[in-house]
Amino acid sequence: MTATFPTAHARTHTSFDARDALAERLLTDDLLASVDLTLPERTWVRLDARTESGAELWLITWPVGSSTGWHDHGSASGAFTVLRGTLTEYTFAGVATARTLATGQLRQFDGNHIHDVVNHGSGTAVSLHAYAPSLAAMTRYELVRGRLQVTGVENRGELW
Repeated sequence: MTATFPTAHARTHTSFDARDALAERLLTDDLLASVDLTLPERTWVRLDARTESGAELWLITWPVGSSTGWHDHGSASGAFTVLRGTLTEYTFAGVATARTLATGQLRQFDGNHIHDVVNHGSGTAVSLHAYAPSLAAMTRYELVRGRLQVTGVENRGELW
């Protein structure tokens, strides 16, 4: 008789893993205490500890007017929450739509999600992002004549 058991590699990550990772970290740390709100450019820091769900966490600081540009997260699902200020997320499904997230609000997404996140607010914003599985690559896009076109792929270790 043979039996087959699921392995850790067979696990499928979801945006719920990422959401749970955010909640787990926010219960244990005051992340705003370590943020420099005076920096003139958007900054991001990968947080050391991996979560129980295997998600990877990034703390991002957003001066007024800063933006990610259109991008995806490879095959990673994710979630982010605004810790300070407001952020506007643009998504595209034939037409660009916007959603503004204020302090305490959360956005979850699957591995097919393409967006641009911008700080249109009046002060520096801070957000915490989680990706499951960990972020290995991001595809960059440009909106040209009503369509998103690939402009390049960034791999872990090149720019972040």
